[in-house]
Amino acid sequence: MSETELRRKATKTAAKPAPRARAVAKTGRAAAPAEDVPGAPGSESTNARAQRRRVLIKAAVSAVLERVGYRAMKVTDVAAEAGIATGLFYHYFPDLRTATCEVLSDFIDQLSARVDALPRTADRFEIVYRPTLLWAEAYEQHAGLMRCLFQVADEVPEFEALWFKTNDAWTRRIARSLVREFPDAGMSDRVSLSLAYALGSMIDGLLNEIYVHRNPELRKLLKTPAHAAELLSAIWYRAVYMQNPPADIMARNQVLEEQVLELMNGARQRPGARA
Repeated sequence: MSETELRRKATKTAAKPAPRARAVAKTGRAAAPAEDVPGAPGSESTNARAQRRRVLIKAAVSAVLERVGYRAMKVTDVAAEAGIATGLFYHYFPDLRTATCEVLSDFIDQLSARVDALPRTADRFEIVYRPTLLWAEAYEQHAGLMRCLFQVADEVPEFEALWFKTNDAWTRRIARSLVREFPDAGMSDRVSLSLAYALGSMIDGLLNEIYVHRNPELRKLLKTPAHAAELLSAIWYRAVYMQNPPADIMARNQVLEEQVLELMNGARQRPGARA
């Protein structure tokens, strides 16, 4: 082979892109690092490193959802939060929608597990108060994720099905408890389920107003999740049992009711307020 041919061959070889570079040029996405590929030299057993990185990305998705919401979230935001190259996100998730659905599904499972782990009690007020307090605390601690639950359910059919299934299971459990509490009432499944959905919607509506929409007037009155849970549980108790909660509960709740009345009276006296 002549010197000219050797020089031409060497130039052609040097110009040929590496496999990883070719993959990026072709797809626009970074290939996975060798250590993340099962069976690759130096990979950890059972692909532990790849699993850790996947958990890291999901934590970043959760943080970005909490901060900016589903509609404003970008892959670059998630990559920056996780401290990884943007293209690496696509090795673990095909798109943001898939990652979001998985993160929110995990969030729902964790909340459901916490509700299921609540200690059993025969106290009628505590039966309502404990899960309501847990739900109120979730709103306070993760207002962004709670907002995203409803956003994504409206826009992603597969997540809507999961959200409906979870919400329906919780509501039907409440409906069955109502039938057990009133065996002589002859309450049909349809009536008990309608009542459970109405009361559940009341809880979500008020907690959304306090923690997602951050209503300033409500935040003055219901300063903690316990305040909100107590008021909601008292309303629930009255609606279901047609009587007031126990006296010690009422003594605490009465303070909140007096504050509400005081605020309403003050609003009527402000200039420009309607009579």
